[in-house]
Amino acid sequence: MRWGKLLLVAALLAATIPVWKSHQCAVFEHDVLASANGNGFVPVQMPDGAPANTAVILAPVNCPSAAAQRADAIAKRLSEMDIPNIRTSQYVVRLTAPPTSEQSQLLQRGAVILNGQIPIVLINGMGKANPTADEVAAEYRDAQDRTASADRL
Repeated sequence: MRWGKLLLVAALLAATIPVWKSHQCAVFEHDVLASANGNGFVPVQMPDGAPANTAVILAPVNCPSAAAQRADAIAKRLSEMDIPNIRTSQYVVRLTAPPTSEQSQLLQRGAVILNGQIPIVLINGMGKANPTADEVAAEYRDAQDRTASADRL
């Protein structure tokens, strides 16, 4: 009888741990998305070599998938609005060893965004999954305004 109780407790613990981890991930994801700015973008680690003031659109390149087609449409619309953008399917970040606390936080937030629906758009340290071209344009303009304000100080 004693072994049966121990096995039951062990089974309950084994079943509870993944549920708890899943819950923690959902809470973290909710917190990240709740911290989004007015355009729905959150602070993220930009990929290496990403040019400033340029929307980096992450999605499969030369692909017929609906997500890739949305990315192409966003890129085309941004170009029509004279907003610099690049299309890529790669996100590469080289970290300091060990990563700083800020880098870790930006990477964790970025992981939430990168696990969202594609295309992913990153611009000036901010990111969003599956934004509209208008949302990207608003974030671009807001970043330009923030830069201009900082330059005046």
